[in-house]
Amino acid sequence: MQTKELFFDITCDEGLSCSLVGTSEKNGVTVYDFRLEWTDTAAEKNAGVKLEWYAPMLGFMYRWSPLCGTTRSISPNWCGRRTSMLAVNAPMETIHDGAGKNRYTFAVSECAKRVSYGSGVVEENGGAHFMVQTNVKQYTSQNSASFSIYIDTRDIPMHEAVWGVADWWAVDCGMTPAEVPASALEPVYSFWYSYHQNLTDHDIEEECKRAKALGFNVCIVDDGWQTDDASRGYAFCGEWQHAVSKMGDMAAHVARVHDIGMKYVLWYSVPFMGHNSSNYNDFKDMILYDNPELKAGILDPRYKEVREFLKNIYVKALNEWKLDGFKLDFIDQWNDSARNAPYNEKMDIPAVQDAVDAFMTDVIASLKAVKPDIMLEFRQCYIGPNMRKYGNMFRVGDCPNDYTKNRVGVLDLRMHLGDSAVHSDMLMWHTDELPELAAIQIIGVLFGVLQYSARLDKLTPEMEKMSRFWLDFMKKHSDLLLKARVVPYEPELLYTWAKSTLENECVIAVYSIDKCVKPDDVDTVYIANGCQSDRVLIECDGNFAVCVQNCLGEIVCECEKQLNGANVINVPVGGLITLKKA
Repeated sequence: MQTKELFFDITCDEGLSCSLVGTSEKNGVTVYDFRLEWTDTAAEKNAGVKLEWYAPMLGFMYRWSPLCGTTRSISPNWCGRRTSMLAVNAPMETIHDGAGKNRYTFAVSECAKRVSYGSGVVEENGGAHFMVQTNVKQYTSQNSASFSIYIDTRDIPMHEAVWGVADWWAVDCGMTPAEVPASALEPVYSFWYSYHQNLTDHDIEEECKRAKALGFNVCIVDDGWQTDDASRGYAFCGEWQHAVSKMGDMAAHVARVHDIGMKYVLWYSVPFMGHNSSNYNDFKDMILYDNPELKAGILDPRYKEVREFLKNIYVKALNEWKLDGFKLDFIDQWNDSARNAPYNEKMDIPAVQDAVDAFMTDVIASLKAVKPDIMLEFRQCYIGPNMRKYGNMFRVGDCPNDYTKNRVGVLDLRMHLGDSAVHSDMLMWHTDELPELAAIQIIGVLFGVLQYSARLDKLTPEMEKMSRFWLDFMKKHSDLLLKARVVPYEPELLYTWAKSTLENECVIAVYSIDKCVKPDDVDTVYIANGCQSDRVLIECDGNFAVCVQNCLGEIVCECEKQLNGANVINVPVGGLITLKKA
């Protein structure tokens, strides 16, 4: 059945109806409220609804969405559909012009259930086609549901349009983010790229001593603590007992790390039940689907036994080992797909995403009851507004030594995750890398929480000095970098520069050669040279005391300078310029 409500074309399968029940406008943004109603037969057949609408393509040049990565192109309307659900993605898109101005942003309030959405070019007339689609079987034990579509066509910077959606989800849609403890904003030393699965309690403690001396107060111990196997894969996940041969007395080990002055966050691959785990036979009939490549089955959260088993693992570890946080990995494996096992009556929650929500809600409540300032890290692609209710640290997906993806990931996440702590992927480099090039990696993630995973026992003196300089800068200016809203420029070019301003200070990171940047009118300006050039261009006026430092923090120039219009300031690669009004 096809109907039309305002400019929406609505197509419903038999037994399902969709109607527009209200509209509201606030600050130039319009929200359209819809109601779905269906019969039991329609639910059994998984009836679907599709909403389509059109707009003229005026200034539509690039498209951004939470998981677009480095692809910013607009697709034809016959391809490019995206999928969102509680543990995967977030349902929104922003189309902008070549000046970074919003031309059309839309979002959907339904962020927990599976939703397909997208936009594209109509080749016949140069229009843009928009689509939102969902099915009703996932709404179990009910015959109706409501959702809203948010549309913003204001002539504003695209990042402001994205901020607006994040605020709408958090405030109007009731997806209130978890509190962010202070420790979630502290730079992290991670053991993943530096050690992988080849680590011991002694390795961790010695590296933590070096990390503490460098300025880190938090460490994340990744995969390898729970198994003697070091062949990668997840065949031995599922028992979650520490490997005594490697970790000794786990509680005593964590206590020794605490004595060093480091908080301890521990990795778990949440849904995996490894084929070689002693628990596999107990749970082999409660598997959502099997993943032979990972050598593990994916536990089915629709079973209460599965949810209780997993939750109790974390609560037990928190109580017995006195951990400070958890890196809960691979939650996005809990997705809705055709390979999933069918529902049966032994399951107490029929829909996978409902089960994930129940599990994560219970986990965060249980852990916070023991430790209110618990740290919980998630990573791309489970970065939607519902996930903000459970976690307080969101990390860029794995991209070792990838300057572009890490920078883009941090700035993308900062736009749509509000006040949640955004972490970089772990930084790593070859032991013979130039310190100025490693500094560019750090500057690339300047507006996120630094995760660092270079072997500290193999750092050259120059690399150590560079790391200390930039780590000290990030810690000293943490509020300016992490709590002020960051403004990224030229999203279509994957951000050529970015800035944030707080009170009377402004910090700028430059990512493109000879890009002229413009600070806000404040007393102190910091400009980080995050590109492979020996100068930056800055547009400002006034008399300034200028201090130029190289990537090691060594002062190479101090002077007083009158700046007018566009100015060139020489600065080494990976270095820092500080301007103070004279």
